[in-house]
Amino acid sequence: MQRVNTDLAPTGTDDEPVGPFAQQNKTFLQKSLRMLARVLSVALFTLLITMACRYALESVFGLKLYSAFWLRDYLGNLGIALLAFILVQSRDKAMILTSVVVIAFQMANGAKLSVLGTPLSPDDLINIKNLFYLTDGWKRYALMLVAATPLLATLLLIPLKRRSAWVVLATLAGISFLITQYSEPLRVRLDERFGNSVWNQPDNFKRRGLALHIAQESIRTLAKVGKNPDQATIMAITSSLPVSPLILQASSTNTELGPDTGNTSNPASTVIEPAGETEPRNVHLIVLESFFDPMSLGPEWVSEDPFPASFRELWAQTGNTHALSPVFGGYTANAEFETLCGFPVTENAVFFEGWLRRQVPCLPAVLAKAGYQSVASHPNVPGFWNRTLAYKLVGFENYLSKSNFDLKDSVEGLLLDHSFYTQVDEQLAKIDTDRPFLNYMLTYHGHLPYPSNENYPDQIKPGPAGKDAILLNGYLNQIWYKSRDLMARLEKLRADDPNALIVMFGDHLPFLGPNYGVYTEAMNLPADRAQFTGDMLEYLVSTPLIVIDGEKGPLQLGKLPLYRLPSLILELLGKKADAGMLDWAQNPEGQLIRPVYGMHIDLQDGTATACPDDATAPASCETSANWLARTRLLIKDLFSGKQFSLSHSPSASPLNES
Repeated sequence: MQRVNTDLAPTGTDDEPVGPFAQQNKTFLQKSLRMLARVLSVALFTLLITMACRYALESVFGLKLYSAFWLRDYLGNLGIALLAFILVQSRDKAMILTSVVVIAFQMANGAKLSVLGTPLSPDDLINIKNLFYLTDGWKRYALMLVAATPLLATLLLIPLKRRSAWVVLATLAGISFLITQYSEPLRVRLDERFGNSVWNQPDNFKRRGLALHIAQESIRTLAKVGKNPDQATIMAITSSLPVSPLILQASSTNTELGPDTGNTSNPASTVIEPAGETEPRNVHLIVLESFFDPMSLGPEWVSEDPFPASFRELWAQTGNTHALSPVFGGYTANAEFETLCGFPVTENAVFFEGWLRRQVPCLPAVLAKAGYQSVASHPNVPGFWNRTLAYKLVGFENYLSKSNFDLKDSVEGLLLDHSFYTQVDEQLAKIDTDRPFLNYMLTYHGHLPYPSNENYPDQIKPGPAGKDAILLNGYLNQIWYKSRDLMARLEKLRADDPNALIVMFGDHLPFLGPNYGVYTEAMNLPADRAQFTGDMLEYLVSTPLIVIDGEKGPLQLGKLPLYRLPSLILELLGKKADAGMLDWAQNPEGQLIRPVYGMHIDLQDGTATACPDDATAPASCETSANWLARTRLLIKDLFSGKQFSLSHSPSASPLNES
């Protein structure tokens, strides 16, 4: 009997598929429907995650997001979710990976916006190792575990034994390579489609959503890589630079700082006489963590002055001189860079991290050529903000960090200033006393979250109630101790080293709550940074500055951007001819220019003008904008480029030959 091939036999109905090909079609359709169902469930899950994150950003961190742009935020997160689905090839695992990555980045972004007023950026990937240094003990490892969770989850969930996973990874690598090759045209297209404000990054984030924002800014960063200026461009700039520095012109503007405190005027600046060669004298440079005048917030917020009368008297002798810092609420390293290297920070990044790549003749290196030894001291871990390498590149001979100090006299890891100063003295006594020295001290007490303990109880009575006021009260009590430690230190320095040059200033204003917190209420700051006036921006970067010129006493300097301090120090030491590049960022006559991220403040004739780095800037900003463009080219050449400009100065030859 002949065998019947049942695979080819009809099924007996008109509407059911027949044969092997029909069966394959049925299987393919079923698989497609199952795949579609999985994708839709992932999409729905991502929508829930997006809505939850947006609610958390608004309720926990106080951010006001734009409801009109929620879809971009969702689509960006959905892109992450679909990529995770393709990589891990499992719906459930993709949901786990999506929730870990999206929630971690969204909450980190909310924290950064609330503290520093700027969203996550590609540079934060360079700075992420600093998380390791924020805490001690088990908290340190717990924090690092949280930070590493997205990467660990990705590695654990990707089925690396499957060939398809490697195909996907290879495809992604190829796409990434193409992006690096065509980053500039991609940047242009993305900016045209989604917009870009170089000076209002929070608004960029709110309009793009976090995933698109990071992608767009990453492409912008790639477009900048390797774009250092060529020799012809730099030579054209340096042809107009002074071979020897000009006499410093400090500010005599009278812009009021913040709410009326009864003492906001700035008298005319001290006229600094050109100094000739003098006997070498020591330089004590004290950078004070989060040090500013809280009385400027007004009596409704601060009813009791935390500063001792001796500090008020000394500061009054300077005419209440203010430093103009590049940062608000954090990023101390940027204030340090300006103070040491004489150039402004113009980018929304930590300059010590990734931007300072070459040895440069900054203040410590210039003084070393003049016979000085230099010591940098900071009782934190040495690698925070890349200080170990950065201090070496700018010319410090010695660096005293956490392991060099006895930390018993601390509050939650923050060494009290009086103990810090005393221990620095003990260390300096061990070095070569036959040479003058640059004693650079960066304090740590006064750092967020402004803790106290039984040994250092609160000294200032509580102010207004509320979450932000708790931070303010903690800060006021820290500054109570900090300012008294400072005055005791100054008294000892002036007695032991009467001819020394002493420079001290606050690195930035303290963080007092999300979205500028207390400052918003005290100064009626608008919710949108685009509406900040020049006066508002100036207030948010102004800290006390005291310069004591040996036995001549305190100087009245009005207002001074921190990047002008190195030139001032060399001038007061009688070493004008050695300044070299440290005087190349001198401001145009009659102007003070304070760059902040994406814009700058132009101070002239008592008026502070906010100048965005785009076409919306007022016409009066043209001169300062041209200065800033030229200065940015010099910064790229000096600190990460070929250092063509150093050949212009006989006192500042290139330190890198490669």
